[in-house]
Amino acid sequence: MNNNIVEVAIPEWFEYDGLVALTTIVNEQDSSVGLLLAGDNLDKHRPYRPVVRVYLITLQDGKYEFTKEMGAFSFDSKEEVSSFTTRFSSYSTLEMFVDLFKQQMNITI
Repeated sequence: MNNNIVEVAIPEWFEYDGLVALTTIVNEQDSSVGLLLAGDNLDKHRPYRPVVRVYLITLQDGKYEFTKEMGAFSFDSKEEVSSFTTRFSSYSTLEMFVDLFKQQMNITI
C-alpha cells in the first residue's frame, strides 16, 4: 500500500462525530481500494482515550467512498496516534500486533 493524495468523499457523520482524516493509503496492486485512517478524540475532550479508526474505501465514479469501518485502536496520547499512523503502511501484521499488545500491557499494568 502506498500513501497518496486522493479525493475521498467525506460523509456528513464523519465531521459530526468529530473525526479527523489522518492519512489515506491506496493499494498499489489494486487502486480501486484503500484505507483511510481517522483520529477520534485526539485532544482528549471526551471521556475516552484517543482512537484511530480504520475505514475501507473504494473507488466509485472517480472518488473514494467509505465502505465500512475495519477496526479501531485506542492509544494513550496523540503522539502514540501519530507514531502508529506514520508506521501503519509499512507495518507487517506481526509488528502491528506486537506493538498493539505492548501498548495494551502498559495500560493494564
